[in-house]
This record gives sequence, structure tokens and C-alpha cells, in this order.
Amino acid sequence: MDPASSPEEDNPAFPGIRRILFIAGETSIPGTTYRCYRNAEASRHAGFDARVQDCAAVSYDDICWADVMVLWRVEYSGHVSTMLDLARQEGVKTIFDADDIVFVPRYARIDLIDGIRSIGTTEERTEHFFTDIRRTLLRCDQGFATTPELAHAMHELRPVVHLLPNTYDRLTHRRSRLHPRMREELHLSAAGDQLIRIGYATGTRTHQRDFAVASPSLAHVLRMRPDVRLVLFRDPEGQSSLLALEEFPEFQELTHQIEWRDTVPLSDLPDEFGRLDISIAPLEVGNVFCEAKSEIKFLEASLAESASIVSPTGPFKRLVRHAETGFLASTPDEWTAALLTLIDNPDLRRRMARAAYHDVLWPFSPEAQTRRIKLAFSSLQDDEEAAETSELLLARERQERRPLPVIPESETLFHHDAFGEADVTVVITSYNYSDYILDALNSVSAQSLSQLDLIVVDDGSTDGSVDLVRLWMERNTTRFNRLILKRSVRNAGLGGARNIGMDAAETDCVMQLDADNLLRPDACETLHASMTFGIAYAYPIIQCFNENGPIPLAPQETLGSTHSFAVLGDLPFHPLALVSGNRVDAMAMVAKWAWAAAGGYYVSREAMGWEDFDLWCTLAELGLPGRQVPAILADYRQHGHSMTNTSTERAAHKARVVEYVKARHPWINLTAEAPVQRL
Repeated sequence: MDPASSPEEDNPAFPGIRRILFIAGETSIPGTTYRCYRNAEASRHAGFDARVQDCAAVSYDDICWADVMVLWRVEYSGHVSTMLDLARQEGVKTIFDADDIVFVPRYARIDLIDGIRSIGTTEERTEHFFTDIRRTLLRCDQGFATTPELAHAMHELRPVVHLLPNTYDRLTHRRSRLHPRMREELHLSAAGDQLIRIGYATGTRTHQRDFAVASPSLAHVLRMRPDVRLVLFRDPEGQSSLLALEEFPEFQELTHQIEWRDTVPLSDLPDEFGRLDISIAPLEVGNVFCEAKSEIKFLEASLAESASIVSPTGPFKRLVRHAETGFLASTPDEWTAALLTLIDNPDLRRRMARAAYHDVLWPFSPEAQTRRIKLAFSSLQDDEEAAETSELLLARERQERRPLPVIPESETLFHHDAFGEADVTVVITSYNYSDYILDALNSVSAQSLSQLDLIVVDDGSTDGSVDLVRLWMERNTTRFNRLILKRSVRNAGLGGARNIGMDAAETDCVMQLDADNLLRPDACETLHASMTFGIAYAYPIIQCFNENGPIPLAPQETLGSTHSFAVLGDLPFHPLALVSGNRVDAMAMVAKWAWAAAGGYYVSREAMGWEDFDLWCTLAELGLPGRQVPAILADYRQHGHSMTNTSTERAAHKARVVEYVKARHPWINLTAEAPVQRL
């Protein structure tokens, strides 16, 4: 350790643990990125200092620097033995990490691991490798595992195992999201070829028996549908395929429907998934080795909105909502039915892929992994800390899985995409606000951010406002990166309209704006700057105005107030402030991953009006923080035709809203349940 500073001075939140050394046992495979580099980045976000080092290059100085060493797929050797001896001598905690069951020598059999045969190794060599991996595990203090099945196998050797799934990073997310935008452009313009591509994105020639699970159905479907292509991968240098197709004679007459792609680095994999309409991940169900494999293929396909069909192994069964976010298929008939359903129903295919994207966005995010990493390393410090972190971990595990966001059906009336990368999307929801919506649009156009996306969701207006918006968009395409006008097919209510906008947004941060309100020029830039890593939403102080200008406070209201005019959102963020009522207006910037984590805004026409309050309450229950920006950045228009006055604050309706939200969040104890008009 650096003698010039103490752990307490560097990071008082973690007085015993502050430096994490991730040690890669196999640096040439993608797992190094998933298990070392991405987890090191999550560690930094959690407040630790983290490095990644090749096992062969680890020195005594590296060990002395670290408080914790995480050894990923490290095979035991004299060098590793010395490393672990020195770690114990220096008081360094050690954690073994694996993403496959490579530490159980009795599993090194061809009948369990077909890759032994297909890559030309032997059971004896594999068993020796597994034995050496096991020796490393036995010398470590705790374990990391990617799935509960893998953790269960590890538990036989180490009592404490932390579950850390494989996750995505920000670059992968951004590259993956470009392809749905391109497909949307092609769909709306009716351009592009009409082929349907089914992809099997294996990275090594170790999955012959896995592919055999789906191969008869694939061949049958290719014969039935000439416009379908099976996308397979090959080595770019030797041009040898990663799937030995000669073992599958059913494809002999179908080579013209097979599209070969060169394998690419992991950083380019989003581009390959982005080309696929359907991604398949067949595995041998019941095979102990396959059952422990992670959900990574479903995750990466879902990020790029490629619809998935997967085998019902434990991890896939827990993740995939059958027929909602993907298909689970065991038998040839199930594989055939799932393939034909997705091929023949493009709208279903798009909806399912979009739902899958929403479903993976939070649990596999850098933000979620950071929370897991923080708890895992915090629990290493002392008995009290271990008990407290375990309490939080167990409480989170008991939380019910949130429902998918409800996205009402909509149609696109205007679409422009320059295919740049904005940081913020403004979503305007509108219903019969022709008198005000141009003011709202102009306030967005005047934002100081040069790159900006704008989505307007019209919820079935009948006052001509849709034509106003479309004409305005036609005249302002050069101002925006993306510019979209959507209209709900049926009046969906405020929550439904907001979800339509959030669904269409392709930036990490989304600013909500009702059509009768205004943003000040620096609103998006200032709020975005406050949305640092892990912040779920940020809200400004909002000044209230009417047709006469800013609304002054009554003399009795000025006591204790720093403002001379009526404002909203002037209280600092604290989750417990929500117990007695809503302190945050809907005019806030929301992280898209946080919206997905909460299951979106609720959709209920009978309880319209508190969708934002409900969202803040759900985020509080998930432990996701908001942030107040103590500056006036927006203006709230008070008028007699606002939804607050015409609906929310009507006695009978408000009673229904209160009952609905209290049923969803029994811990709230509202101080003002009676209706209050804003005039």
C-alpha cells in the first residue's frame, strides 16, 4: 500500500477496502472483458480504485497495492501459489471468479462438454485444467459467479459466493441502439431487402450438440421460407467455420440460404446482432454444464432488438418472459413454431424485441452491477458491515420482479433521424393543447444543447394541434438529431403517452415536458450535467405563471421561502419526503434504465394524474436516487384547462387516484388527500 495515505483518508466509506486488483487467467477470450474490465469499471463507480492485470504479469508490488484480488479463471501454478501466499501474508482478500463450471474435474467428459471433442482436446487435458482451476478456488476466500447454478456448484467449495451476472457497458449499449434506429428508418421508408435473418452467434467451435437442439427445425423452416437466411460465423483468417456444418446433413441442400459472416472483436459484436431479425441460443437442457451458462446471448441480442428464441435452461427461464420478451423452446415442434411465429409476424417480432430490450436494460446495466459490486466488497470488512450489507442484499432479492412497461399502440406521423448521438431526448406529451404547444416546442428548440432529440406524443387530440406540430417539425429538422411525432391509436392517458415517448427515446436521459409548460434555455444542459452515474432522475425548481406572468406568493407564504414567486420542486431530494406527498413535478429528467427498472409509468385512465409520483415512489423502493438541481430551469403554466384542475384535483377522481397509489405503495401517508385547484 502507498505509505503516504491511509484507506480512511482515501475512501472513508470503505475504511478497510479501497483497492481491487482483477487478475485475468485467460486474456485472449471475451470473458476478460465481461469479468475483469467491466467489473473493474463497476468497482470504480462504486468508489474503489481498480486495475486489471494479466495473471502472468502480477508482481509483488501489485499484491501489496491491492486490498482485494479477484482471480478470474486462474489456473493454479507455482506463480499462482506464490501470489496467494503473498496475499495472505499482506492481508489481501482473495475472490475466485468463474463464468463456467470449470472447477469440477468430474464434469470434464465429452458427454457433458462437447467442446472437448470439437476443438480437438482430450478429457484428460480438460480434467487437468479443471483440477488446477479448482485448486485456485480452494485457496481463495470467497467466490463470484455469473448464475445461481454456477454459484450453487461453487458453494460446495466456498461458503460465500456473490452473484455477479455478465453485463453490458455504455459503448456496447450505444452501438447496439444504432441498429434499431436504422431498421426503423428502413421500415418507415419501405427500403432495404426483405430477407429475414436468423443468427447463431457462437464465438467458438464448442457448441455442436447445442446447435443440434435446433438444427432440424431450422432446416425445416428454411425449406418452408425461401426468404429466410441462416447467419453463421467463420474465422476471418483461415475461413474455417465455427460450426462444423458437415455434421448436419439436413443443410446440404440449403447452402444457398446460409449467410457466412466473419467473426469480429467483442466491441463490434453489436453490429452483428443488429443485422439479425431473430437470434437463437440453443443449449442442451439438463446438461449441468449448459444449465450454468449465463444469459449473455439473450442480453446482447436484446440490446440490439433482435428477437430471441432460447432453450429453457435455468438462467433463461428466469429471465425470458415466454411469448412476451422471447420464446423458450425445448422440442423440435416448439422450435419450429417459435421460428415461424417470429418470421411471419414482423410486428410481433418488433414488439417482443422491444420488450426484451426494456427487460434487460436495468438488471444487466453498469448501474445495477455497481450496486452488486459495492455490497460484495463492503461485506469483506467486518462482522457488522457483513451483516448490514447482507440484510440489504437479501431484501433486494425478495423484491418482486417489476412488470414490463405498458406501451400503448401508436403510429408515427413524422420521423427524422440524422443518426448522430444526442445525450438528451425531450418528450412532450399533448392532448388538445393547440393554444400552448408551439410555445413548448420553441422552448425546446431554444435549448443550449446543440445535439438534441425531440419526441412529441399526441394522445388523440381533436383540436388541430397535431397538424401544428407536424408543420413545426417539417420546418425544424435541421435543429434536431432525431425528431419524431407519434400519436396513440387510442387515447391512452398520461401514463400511456409518457411510456410511448420513453419507449421511442434512444438516449440515456429523457426530459419530460407537458405541452402547456416551458423549458428555460439551459434546462436540459444543466439537468444532464447533474445526472451523474447512478442518478435515476433530476428535477429543477419550476416557477409558476399564468396569463398575468409569474404568480406572486401570498404574504403568509413568503415566510421561510427564498422565492418571491410560486415555485415547485424547491425541496432537496430525500426519498422519505415522498411519504407525505409528492415533492417532485413531472417536469424532470429521467434515466431510461431507471424508467425500465420501475416498469414504466403506470397506465390507468381511472387514476390519471399521479403517474410521476408513483414513479418516484417505485424508484425509492428500488433504492435509486434522485437529485434536485436548485435552479429555476422551467416554467409551469397554471390555467383552468390543465389536467390538474380538470381531472386530478376533482374530488371523486382524486379519491380514486389516492386509493390506487396507496395500494401500490402502502408506506405513503399523505397529508393532503383533499383536492386543491391550481389557479
